[in-house]
Amino acid sequence: MKLFVLRHGRAEPHRTDDASRALLDSGRADVRAIVSRQAPLMGRPLIWSSPYVRARQTAEIAADVLGLRGHTIFTTENLVPEARLSALVEEIYRADVPSLLLASHQPLVSALLDHLCGPSEAHAMETSALACVSLDVVAADLGRLEWLLAP
Repeated sequence: MKLFVLRHGRAEPHRTDDASRALLDSGRADVRAIVSRQAPLMGRPLIWSSPYVRARQTAEIAADVLGLRGHTIFTTENLVPEARLSALVEEIYRADVPSLLLASHQPLVSALLDHLCGPSEAHAMETSALACVSLDVVAADLGRLEWLLAP
């Protein structure tokens, strides 16, 4: 499996309802740029997103860049910032797909990379960062980080 992990772009300032924060124009541009840069290496992955507005917008931009506009973006609570890592890993394992793009948040995205590839300071994902992990089996320490880029 190729697993693409995409942190949402820069968003509106924090407010009471964190889930409703939208991407800023600069965040949209950063997401478009990073996905466009890596699109030739990504193919046509299934796309999953956190239900939060900024992650959903990030997933929609990625779908557009990858030529997947109109395809269903699966929304899961297992991609919200405070989600249980074990539940997300189990959901990815059960999906059994050749490639998957996740649009999510910190601290979950870095924790997922640490879990799959082994702990590393190199897994700090800033906004709009995109990583690719190769996995024969979706399990702890069995992933190989192919690349991690930020705008």
